[in-house]
Amino acid sequence: MLTAEAHIPTDRPGRYLVQLCKHFANKGRHLTHRPRTHTLPELRPDQIQVEWTDSDGTLRLPWGQCTLHAAPGTLRVRIEADDQENLERLQDLVSTHIGRFSRRDPLRVEWQSSGASVDAPGRATTPPHQLHGGRTRFVVIGVAVVAVALHLALGGTVLAHTSWTGRVVGFLVTVVAVKMTLVGLALRRHRSRIG
Repeated sequence: MLTAEAHIPTDRPGRYLVQLCKHFANKGRHLTHRPRTHTLPELRPDQIQVEWTDSDGTLRLPWGQCTLHAAPGTLRVRIEADDQENLERLQDLVSTHIGRFSRRDPLRVEWQSSGASVDAPGRATTPPHQLHGGRTRFVVIGVAVVAVALHLALGGTVLAHTSWTGRVVGFLVTVVAVKMTLVGLALRRHRSRIG
């Protein structure tokens, strides 16, 4: 199975979870009256199964399954489908409804591939390209060490010429501080995408 996840920042994750689940639970009842009002082709009311509490919900459709979890400040959504077409169909369905329910304070749904495909119930397999996740960290640390060494060498060369010392040291300290800030922001952004 293919999976995708979205972590949607919101002050009211439980409200959106319950609203989405209630909508699909009721959709089964009124679908026969208005089958073309939503983009749900070839779907009968008996094919929609919805279960929810204030903090967790599950929506099962013929195309796949959507699980929701309301955590403080975040609505987590995970979608599982057998193929890419159905995965995209579920992503579009959930994104459209969350967008509709959050018209006053629009929520942005950004889907991330979870990186694992499920071969059998309860057993996830990790794709080969993710088995070496430590390699990326090693490369980042290596690049940082080389950059610091180059800056120290440049700084030492400049300090050898006493006429430039004051201005160049100030410039180098500023450049290093800006670079460290940018690297820190990039690492924080990368971590937030992963976690």
